[in-house]
Amino acid sequence: MILSAQSLSHIQSCPRRFLLESDWIVLRIRPKLLFDACLRQGLLDLSNGADAAALAASLKADFLQVAANPGLDLPHGADSYRIAKDWCAMIDTTLRAMAKWQTGKLRVPNPERLNSSSEWRTLSFMDDSAAGMLHRVITVDRWTEDQFSKELHSWYTFGDICVTSKPMTLHVIEIGQTRGGRRSSGWARGWKHPAMRNTKLKFLHKDGSTFQGWTAVYLADHAELDADEWVEQMEREGATDKLTRHLVVDPPAEPVREDTLSQVLQEAARASRMLTERRSIPWSALPMSRAACDGNVPCPFQQVCHQQGAEIYKLGLYILRDKDKLAAE
Repeated sequence: MILSAQSLSHIQSCPRRFLLESDWIVLRIRPKLLFDACLRQGLLDLSNGADAAALAASLKADFLQVAANPGLDLPHGADSYRIAKDWCAMIDTTLRAMAKWQTGKLRVPNPERLNSSSEWRTLSFMDDSAAGMLHRVITVDRWTEDQFSKELHSWYTFGDICVTSKPMTLHVIEIGQTRGGRRSSGWARGWKHPAMRNTKLKFLHKDGSTFQGWTAVYLADHAELDADEWVEQMEREGATDKLTRHLVVDPPAEPVREDTLSQVLQEAARASRMLTERRSIPWSALPMSRAACDGNVPCPFQQVCHQQGAEIYKLGLYILRDKDKLAAE
């Protein structure tokens, strides 16, 4: 049994989703999840010497390809092209800022053996220092103490730390809320004074005041704007420092770590049983975990669970992971 922070989170929040994801791939992905995947890949590649501009161009192409086919998971009527362009603009700017982080060379850690039948796949990256520091990049609308507590207690952070017994640096990027269908942070939007339009873009007022009355300028709307110059201006004003944090989380005391590993092993055994029995006890036989249906990111399998008798094959939203394997079982 190979377990990870993602699979463990899903089995605890909704066993139905855990079983569904073991057999099915969701075709349409939400923009933020796709953006996060791009930044995760970007963090790894930048640490191994990739050029930020070239990498951003490649990841933007990947993002737009997914946005075109099979498409993003967006509310009905949303302007998918403009939304995708805003996220791509943020790939341009965030990667240029990330290129200056001092992470050392990162790699994907080998799976950790939990016992004779279970392994843990660490989703964080590990650097080449003597300590073997873990690194995880996360994006949030706004960073708060509640958000920090949530991340600290998650399996993505605490699970990886306890299994590897390594400290972790959380690289936090604030990306702002969506307002009027546009991203609202300096990674995507700057400001121009309405009476002095030839001056440089602004991202912060020294006195902390707002830009009420100023004109919003979105990087995605202006091909003539240079992403390097955009980020350099953000840095001069201190906007990149304001929107990023690097927080070190140390491993817990050994009794806490051992207790956590015991919990992981219990869930690994439960996951293994569910997968073994999923032909006689399918996902649809399990009670719904309704509290998990509409979290910060709504469950992508709602179309299946909330439509009684829906035939997953015919919805056009999912594809089988391994048709031959499933047929054999």
